[in-house]
Amino acid sequence: MKHIVFVCTGNTCRSPMAEAMFRKMAAAAGLEIEVRSAGVSASDHMPISVHSSAILQEKSIQETLTSSAINPDLMEWADLILTMTAPHKRSVIQRYPQAVDKVHTLKEYVEDNPQVLLNIQEVEQIYSEWQLKKALSQEISEEERKRLIKLEQGLPDYDIMDPFGGSLTIYRKSAVEIEQALDKLLKKLKSGFDR
Repeated sequence: MKHIVFVCTGNTCRSPMAEAMFRKMAAAAGLEIEVRSAGVSASDHMPISVHSSAILQEKSIQETLTSSAINPDLMEWADLILTMTAPHKRSVIQRYPQAVDKVHTLKEYVEDNPQVLLNIQEVEQIYSEWQLKKALSQEISEEERKRLIKLEQGLPDYDIMDPFGGSLTIYRKSAVEIEQALDKLLKKLKSGFDR
């Protein structure tokens, strides 16, 4: 059984919607997957937002979800950690560097363009080398900096819109964005493809 954790900021908007929607989708597809969610700046046991709850009810999902903060046990439990934005990904990796191989943004993980995937891999390599150089009190070269900027400018935006504080319409837009990525995730997991 695969264990997946969706991560956002407070675990009251995007990641609980992703958790509940994907749990329903995986069950309907007959996949044995356990799904949880957490936040990088969350407090435990807070109710999810009223609008997130309304979106789930619109999708005939009658779960009562509460927030959870990311923690070592959850990071160990997870086979795959999918964040809503790149800053969430960086936050998780910074706190749990041992989880680096299983942390991705949701949209990045379901990317299927081969050239984009190669560019992502190169960006990750440059960032890894940069972190090593920083640890050794060395600077990144101007050539590396320019290459990184060029690569990042060519990458799609992998952040899912944050609806926090917005109207129900804004939450619906965010939910559509999440659901589109979850559809791709479901197809990827069903095909057994795991990069």
